[in-house]
Amino acid sequence: MNQRRFTKSVISSFCLYALVMMQIVFASATNTSAAAQTADSPAVIIYDNGPFQTGATSKSGVAAPAGAQFSEVQNFAGDTSNANTNAGYGCATTATAENRCADNFVIPVGETWTINQVIVHGYQTGFAGTTSPFISATLQIWNGPPGVAGSTVIFGDTTTNRLATSTDTNSFRIFNSVAPPPGSVPGTTRRIWQNNLNVSPGLVLTTGEYWIDFSLNAGAAGNFTPSTTIVNTRYTPLMRARQRTGAAPGVWADIIDAATPATAVDVPQDFPFKLDGTRTGMRAVPYSRKVDITGDNLTDYTLTRNSGTTKTWFTIPNPTGAPSGVQFGNATDTNVPEDYDGDGRTDIAVWRPGALAYFYILQSSTNTVRIEQFGQTGDDPTIIGDYDGDGRADPAVYRPGTGGSSSFFYYRASTATGGGNITGIPFGIAGDKPYPGDFDGDRRYDASVVRNNGGNAQIFQRRSTQGFFVTNYGLFSDRFVTADYDGDSRNDLVVIRDNGGALTWYVSTSVTNQFVALNYGTTASDTPAPGDYDGDSRTDFGVYRGGFFFTFGTLSAPRAIPFGQTGDTPAAAYLVH
Repeated sequence: MNQRRFTKSVISSFCLYALVMMQIVFASATNTSAAAQTADSPAVIIYDNGPFQTGATSKSGVAAPAGAQFSEVQNFAGDTSNANTNAGYGCATTATAENRCADNFVIPVGETWTINQVIVHGYQTGFAGTTSPFISATLQIWNGPPGVAGSTVIFGDTTTNRLATSTDTNSFRIFNSVAPPPGSVPGTTRRIWQNNLNVSPGLVLTTGEYWIDFSLNAGAAGNFTPSTTIVNTRYTPLMRARQRTGAAPGVWADIIDAATPATAVDVPQDFPFKLDGTRTGMRAVPYSRKVDITGDNLTDYTLTRNSGTTKTWFTIPNPTGAPSGVQFGNATDTNVPEDYDGDGRTDIAVWRPGALAYFYILQSSTNTVRIEQFGQTGDDPTIIGDYDGDGRADPAVYRPGTGGSSSFFYYRASTATGGGNITGIPFGIAGDKPYPGDFDGDRRYDASVVRNNGGNAQIFQRRSTQGFFVTNYGLFSDRFVTADYDGDSRNDLVVIRDNGGALTWYVSTSVTNQFVALNYGTTASDTPAPGDYDGDSRTDFGVYRGGFFFTFGTLSAPRAIPFGQTGDTPAAAYLVH
């Protein structure tokens, strides 16, 4: 059972995600006070799957009780005709039923996590007591999605009580107070409790996709678990929680909010769980974080503007800050921003073609210009990345083959002052397109090309630890994106297709094997600008449309940031080939 505002038939599958109306979506602040959000939290949270609190005031303007917050079912900003309809999902054990809920997390390549507790949330409608109604909870952790062939339970069972503590979050779940009109009156009948579930002994996990699977017991009256709730959005593109209903083994199915009214698009959901424990082996700069000028683990809003023969770089620090600008490069130079000096901040950089081509790099660590002669006219410098695994981007170019000869990836090993050894990797043939990235997770970029196979795209990769790899993905006319959408520190297969006036993003994640198709942007005026705008180490969807950055994150609502003007180029455009 799930708690809905309106009754509607359950839809068990969701294939294509809704087109986001970016013109009407703007950022909105979320009030998440530390005291309320971390009530009785363990000392170290190593993973957070998103918030459930939405602020001290409802969308209709009603204030929560003093010191409390609402957790309000959401609509998209600017759209009061449609809203999510589920306040909570049945993740409950009672005397007559055992419904279970599950959600995933990804451990990046090279990391080891030790999990000591799993933190989940629940409420019992109408409960008015001052101590928690939750009396027990069971927990399993899976390698792979529950209910899918080949997935296995690696911790826990459905009988052992794992409940350590259950504490008041001082939050109240409410239905949407404005959408669809007239909305629902906010109340305090659904107090949300934080439930800490013990993982004992601590579970040590390495790279991969894992799932928590839990059921809460609040007695005969049952209980519900709120979904991950982000202000001004009904879902984010990679949400994929699951629910099991019926007696064991039961039936597992994806959790879908059936929406209100009935004509609204149904959308996937997630749960706001956390993991407590230790995390080792983290890399300093995730591949998802590109164009981070300020070094705060967020992609910044950065663009370039040509004026006459010169190029000026403009940046708004993310999430807020005053715009800044620096003139650097010529109008005909290619933008190649990366972290060349290894200080965790993206360096402004350009490549200037010629019989002897040059990289001009404004190193953020010293605020000095580094000049490296590398490449020649006809080369493609947008393949820059860390090819030698030292944590610094290497000057690099792709040189297409001619007359039957091989194409080459050339890179110069990065040093503190430049001028390192040059390596040439023969890979590809005339007509191929370069598609660089770290596809095996060894912290070194791999040579990769896309080949035209009768209009379809055939991808060839020379992975530094996994050898030669070939796959078919997309059309040769698609644009290919260097990005990590699932946060496993490997680049995923991502293409963008001009599709009837819309930009359709097709993402196939490397560890979860999840496939997402999302219409985001328009073909006429938008330039793709992917990056990690919400700081969760996963690439977000993004485009630049003359005067606005539009982004849609994995843990953030769609945002429109006014910046720049028609004719400007987003610095992140070099990630699209």
